[in-house]
Amino acid sequence: MKNTILMRKLLFLIVLAGFSCVEPTPPESRGDKLAKSLCSCTGQLLSLNKQAQTASDSLAFRNIAEEFEKTRKCVSSLGLKPEDRAGLELALSTHCPSLAEQKDLLSELLGQ
Repeated sequence: MKNTILMRKLLFLIVLAGFSCVEPTPPESRGDKLAKSLCSCTGQLLSLNKQAQTASDSLAFRNIAEEFEKTRKCVSSLGLKPEDRAGLELALSTHCPSLAEQKDLLSELLGQ
């Protein structure tokens, strides 16, 4: 009987020790959060730009212009600061590589 109780306590301590060894995930950086938000803002615009590469009709360009304005408003609502730029560009390469490749578009959206 004593051995059973002792074994249960020992098993409980082993399980408890196993859970305490798990490292907590570090909080997401501001650059990562901004990159994900920026990627979300620009998703539709990037898709329309890609479609326009295969079609050259005026409706496609009109849709791109409208989406660009929506994207610009979305980006401005993120509250990006000039000091966020370096961390954002680094995080974009991980979280949104399609936007990271579009340096001109990124500069235009960020107002730089």
